[in-house]
Amino acid sequence: MRVLLFILLAAVLTGTANAATVEAVNGNVVLGGKTITHGGHDLDPVLSPDGKRLVFLRRTAGRPLEDCAADATTSKPLELWSINADGSGAKKLLALKSDADVRKTVCAFDSMQFSSNGQLLYFSAPAWATSGAIHVYDFRSGREHFLLAGDGLKVLSDCKNPKYRDDLIVGQHRYFLFEGSYDWTFVFTPAGKEVGPLGDGDYTSALADACG
Repeated sequence: MRVLLFILLAAVLTGTANAATVEAVNGNVVLGGKTITHGGHDLDPVLSPDGKRLVFLRRTAGRPLEDCAADATTSKPLELWSINADGSGAKKLLALKSDADVRKTVCAFDSMQFSSNGQLLYFSAPAWATSGAIHVYDFRSGREHFLLAGDGLKVLSDCKNPKYRDDLIVGQHRYFLFEGSYDWTFVFTPAGKEVGPLGDGDYTSALADACG
């Protein structure tokens, strides 16, 4: 149910902000019919809201991280790259990494989404047994950091209401005070501060109204 709600929400809020079609064809990034990467190892491209920058994943030689979550292990390691829409300025941003602190471990680059100004890139990765982790890469500083625990990331970059624009919708597994647990969806600021709960129901219409 949560997956369906996120799909519906994305359709309502995203609209046709980025008219240019971006896709991976035979391992190369193609933007608006023009091939802008070559080598046959690229996948999952995402275009920034202003249409000036893309990020994508690149398969590389080497061994996968052995201590990453099993469902995140790939046949080849992945790197996160960026490139300008005209094909210039290709740059490696991040590689998968492991650390004794799970918050510093990056086992995947899932659900990649830009902020409205294209300066922040959010993504999710497997982490704990009951929760994934939300990370953010800042193009201004060239640094990545863990933001919060959760799954089902949706960035409200297209929200017309400035009160909620660029806020994050994230599903979290939480525990009641004495016993038991629940899975609800919450809204967070871009800095990771909780705004409030959306609960576990169909909140798509309410969010669409709030974003205009």
